[in-house]
Amino acid sequence: MREIRCAVVDLDHYLEEAARAKQQLDAEHWRDELRPRALRLFSSRARTLTWSRALVKLIVEELFPDDLFIDLVGHLDRVPPRQWPHVLAIAVALRHSWRRDGLARVARRLRISLPARDLTPAQGPPHRSRPSRPRFSGSPRSRQGSPLRFDPARRRGSRP
Repeated sequence: MREIRCAVVDLDHYLEEAARAKQQLDAEHWRDELRPRALRLFSSRARTLTWSRALVKLIVEELFPDDLFIDLVGHLDRVPPRQWPHVLAIAVALRHSWRRDGLARVARRLRISLPARDLTPAQGPPHRSRPSRPRFSGSPRSRQGSPLRFDPARRRGSRP
């Protein structure tokens, strides 16, 4: 019985290796022979392509914009064609805006004025990234960093 199990395990291993090898050969055949021919055909047929909502949506999807895109643009089906360059510029800017210099570079290439002074925070209380300071209003948690001491206001309700 043990020999049969080993044979089955070996057979499974060989079948998996064969499937992997076939997938690799198919991928190489696609890249080396079929892909160039398919893309030449695609290119010749795409020569008459004009701007369309489908093309704009495809480009935007390829740029993987975050949730801020919807806040800035709205739903793509409602954007008129004259605003498509604006939409694409926003999608590209979102893609490159994870660092300040990335957004500045995109703005410069598109000749959009984006002075450094406009990218600095306005005067006022500094933005804190830690939600524990200042404390959320109504939070039952005590503020981090406050000293541990007796609070008579909390004990009033328990005293007779």
